[in-house]
Amino acid sequence: MKKDQLSTLIAVGFFAGTFVIAFTSNDTDTAAMRVLAYLLIGCFVSILSIFWDKLMTNDNPQPDPEIDSVLYDAEKFSEEYGDVYVLADQLKKQRRELKSQKLNGKTA
Repeated sequence: MKKDQLSTLIAVGFFAGTFVIAFTSNDTDTAAMRVLAYLLIGCFVSILSIFWDKLMTNDNPQPDPEIDSVLYDAEKFSEEYGDVYVLADQLKKQRRELKSQKLNGKTA
């Protein structure tokens, strides 16, 4: 059953059950307690049924050690994908040096 059909079916059953429980009791206090209990149980069951597949599956993807070693080492990354990060680090270093020279009053 599709997800949109499942949620529609749950909603219709939920409201129909609420009215059936509310109007089949003679005592108003009993009807109110039944409706509240039905709402609590219905909410729990509907959330459980909607997210059942996510709760019961264990789809934790295992990280690839080769990719992790490349991503966490700037030089390996630059060997694989170009000198992007090494150049960015060099530019940051040059900017820091220029700022410190400007603050000290020295010009390049």
